[in-house]
Formats: sequence, C-alpha cells, structure tokens
Amino acid sequence: MSHAKKIAENAAWLVIANTAQKAVSFVAFTIIARLVGVEITGVYFFAVSITSIFVVLQDLGLTPVVIREMAADESRGRHVLGQALRLKLILIPVAVLATLAYAYYTGITGTTFLAIAMACYVMSADSIHLIWYGAIRGKRELRYEAAGMFVGQIITAIIGIAAAYLGYGVMGLVFSLMVGSTWHVGWSISRALKLGLYPQKGGASLQKLFCSALPFGLAGIFVKIYSYIDSIMLQRLHGSVDVGEYAVAYKLTYALQFLPLAFVAALYPGMSNAAQNDRASLPGILKGSLRLMLIVAVPLSALLSSLAYIIIPSVYGKQFEGSIAPLMILPWVLIPIFLDFPIGSLLNATHRAGKKTLAMGITMVVNVIANALLIPTMGPAGAAWAGVISFIVLFVLGWWFARSEIDSVWLSRLLAQGLGAAILTWLAVHEMTPIMTPIFAIIFGGAISISLLFVFRLLLVRDVLMAYTWLHRRIWPLPIEDESLHDKP
Repeated sequence: MSHAKKIAENAAWLVIANTAQKAVSFVAFTIIARLVGVEITGVYFFAVSITSIFVVLQDLGLTPVVIREMAADESRGRHVLGQALRLKLILIPVAVLATLAYAYYTGITGTTFLAIAMACYVMSADSIHLIWYGAIRGKRELRYEAAGMFVGQIITAIIGIAAAYLGYGVMGLVFSLMVGSTWHVGWSISRALKLGLYPQKGGASLQKLFCSALPFGLAGIFVKIYSYIDSIMLQRLHGSVDVGEYAVAYKLTYALQFLPLAFVAALYPGMSNAAQNDRASLPGILKGSLRLMLIVAVPLSALLSSLAYIIIPSVYGKQFEGSIAPLMILPWVLIPIFLDFPIGSLLNATHRAGKKTLAMGITMVVNVIANALLIPTMGPAGAAWAGVISFIVLFVLGWWFARSEIDSVWLSRLLAQGLGAAILTWLAVHEMTPIMTPIFAIIFGGAISISLLFVFRLLLVRDVLMAYTWLHRRIWPLPIEDESLHDKP
C-alpha cells in the first residue's frame, strides 16, 4: 500500500472516531456547563489546566520517539518502548510531586487543591496510555486508538453529566476523567499486545533515548505553557468567572483540533516511513496535506467567529454571554494551527525536531508576553488575541525551517486564497445573518463558506469526487498537487 493511501486510510479511522468523540464531548461539556454554571466550570478548567502543563514531565518527548522508531523499524521500536516504560517509573512520581508542590506554594487551597490532586491520577494514567497508543500508531493500525477514544469519551461523558446533575461539583467532574483514563490504559495495553508490540529490553542506552526525546520533550513543555498560561493568568488576575467564560470559547475552538490531530496521527508515521524509504514522496504529501488543512480551517474559523453571537446564547445560555467576545477572536487561530501540523510532522519525521522545538520555544515566549500585556486590561478577549498572535508566529517559523521542502510561492498563493475566502465568508455572514433566524443563519453561513472555497479554488471538483468515492468504501490516496490546476486565475 502506498504511503499516501495508508495515511488516508488511517486518517479516515481517526477522523470518524474523533468526530464522534468530539460530538459526544461537546454535548457533554455543554450540558455540564449549563448545570454547574460559570464559576464551577472555571474551577474545573483551571484544575485541568494545571495538570495539563505538568503532564509533559511524565513524557518528556518519549511518545513521538516511540512512534518514529516503531514506524521505521518495529524491532528497534519494541526496544525503545521498553526503555520508555522504564523511564515512566521515574518520571510519573516526579511530575505528581511537582504538580502538588506548585499548587501548595502558590496558595491554592480547598476544593481546587483537591481537584488538582485527583487530576494527578488522570495525568499519570494519560502518560501511560499515550506511550502504548504511540506504539500502535507506529505500527500504523490506528483503528484501535480510534475505537478506544470513542468508548473512553462515552464513559467520561456519562459519569460527568451524572455528577453534574447530582451536584457533586468539581470532584465529580474530575472523577469522570479518572474513570475514562483508566479505560484508556487497559484498552491501549491490550490492543498493543494483541499486535505483538511487546516491550523488550536492550537496544540503545537510556541516555541516548533521553537525548532523542529531549527536543520533543521541550516542545511539549512549550506547547503546554502557551496552551494553558492564559487560564492561569486569568484565574490569578480576574477569578474563576472569567476563566469559565474563556473556557467555553477555548473548548469550542480547540475541540476542532481533532481534525488535524487525527490526520497528523496518520501523517507522522507515514512521513517517518517515507523519509527513510521514499524521500522523494515527501513534497507531494506535504502539499496535499497543507491544502486539505486549509480547506477545513477556513470555513471553521470564519463561521465560528461570525456566528459567536448566536452560538453562545443558544448553546450555553445567557449566563455565558461573556464568552461571545473571546469566541469572535479565538477561532482565527485555527488557520495557522491547521497549517502548522503538517509542517511540524515533516520536521519531526526528518529528524529536525530541534528546529520545531526552537519554533515552539519562541512561540511560548511571545505567548507569555502577549498574555501579560493583554489579559490585565482585556480579560478573556486579551487571552484570545494572545493565542492568535502566538500561533501565527509558530506557523511562520515552521514555514521558515521547512522552506527547503516547501514551494514558498505555491504556499503563499494558497494562503492568500484561504485568507480571501475566510475574510469574505466572515463579512457576508456577519453583515447578513442579523436579519435571519439562527437556523437559517447557520445554513446561509455554511453555503457561503463552501461556495467561496470553490470560488477561490481551494476546493476542486476532483476533491468532491474523491470524497464521494470514499463514502462508497474506497480509500483514495491523499491528493498530490497538480500545479496546472492553479495556473488559471
């Protein structure tokens, strides 16, 4: 099977599972937020944010190394898996102690401290199942992870909604995460062993493994800091209510990352394999990936932003009206985020993780500075603007570091097409929908966005035919760019 076809097949599994998972997650979060209110939502989101930062200490970049080595050479990958699991025995206790120490010395007490302590179990279990899912990804058998994610989300959603309804508050919500994480540990281990991915002793030294993982680990630290520093600053400067309002906009926006994340879950091992065995195919895979990402990102960003005034009151109620302002801003991060995923996969797959790490480090610094400048006066809207600025920086840096494999003229033209379609979609929806009913406004927005994708030649007839064929249970290869298609104005 070709690299492109295998990538498409694996991506299809994860896209289906992630779509179902995020649909369940969205419905569950909406019900829970309406049941518990803004403040409890804020406390819960803050507790999870704290542990989401410290979880990187439990992985330190081991999972991407396992994926890469398993994809390149399964025998070597099993040795790396065994070494990574042994390192986890040291890293997990260190991360838990660091989390609790941070909470204690920053003055966090009461229910919030207990929620963070419970969430330490979640981050530990997540650290374990991620390494096993990584081995499965390296094997390029993503249907098992797809099934596990969906079932785990169902379990978490049912327990979370029940806890909110019965009035168990933050403790009940974190407990639902604990149960879901436990499921993932059992499922990922059982599926990996079924595939014969038994961890083995020997291979390279732990020191060499640590050195290989270090760029990924630093990148993970940078990502967690610029992903969650906004919530921590909001809590310290404005309180739980502002965190709760921002959490809704954050969840609505970043939940949509499942699309590129699912695709990259298949793309990264595919690129790793191609980099070792068929390097000439990399530019074509990258071009097709970038265009696909933009096709998805443009309508999502423009529609979420322009319809924020409808989405928030309709879905979450008037108590979350403070979420409208950040939701009008934050969705614009999706365009640079979606485009950065394939570029980051290319750098990591071709052993240039250090450059990707440098880009993330610079982005982290920019994000911290932007949040520090904007949050004190603008609150949640300032945090949203900081996110947009930061991810534009990340995308531009990735583009620069991968410029040898990227046709910059082609990508500049593609980006101009995408921004043109996004801006016109936003203007049309923002100006026309106030006179429409909410349902018709959403239908109108969807129709306009799809039409403009065709007008700006981001979406082509052959893409529609490919999707139609896939719906008839045939997986086509990832589209490789035909330059002649873009020669006409």
